[in-house]
Amino acid sequence: MTLQGGEAPIKKFTSKAHVYWADCDAAKIAYYGNFMRYLEMAEEQMFIALGHPRTDVFGGMKIGFPRVEVWIRYHKPARLGDNLEIDIRVEKRTRSSIVFRFEIRREGETDLVAEASSRLVCVNQEFHATPMPEEFLEILKDYLPPITKHPHEDIVVHHPHVEPKG
Repeated sequence: MTLQGGEAPIKKFTSKAHVYWADCDAAKIAYYGNFMRYLEMAEEQMFIALGHPRTDVFGGMKIGFPRVEVWIRYHKPARLGDNLEIDIRVEKRTRSSIVFRFEIRREGETDLVAEASSRLVCVNQEFHATPMPEEFLEILKDYLPPITKHPHEDIVVHHPHVEPKG
């Protein structure tokens, strides 16, 4: 992917996952819900590779990133024993949200097994949307596209157990 104006392409990170017996249904096909776990693992592996495990980053910065949207399209089954490659990149970001884009393939193949995206909103400890801290942006600097304005950018995320202020 190349940015407008001839800027350098945005980096992607490639993660690996193996389809285990516990991931599969009776037909030895990976259960569709397990793809969310594969995506979570890809994110975790990316942050570890960047030298900043998510628990350290979010705990130290006192922020969280709940998912507010998830989309997955399945192209073909992942089967018991498959080794998967999961490419992850930042598709879009606003001042308080980030959209990860995923492409999942069997190792060594070019055809997609699945593609997905996940929008996360940065929240403070009171669970209110907040701009992403500079130190967080610095960790992902090689992966970030230019900032864009999202139509719901100022969305307030409410946790069911936290009363909104104001």
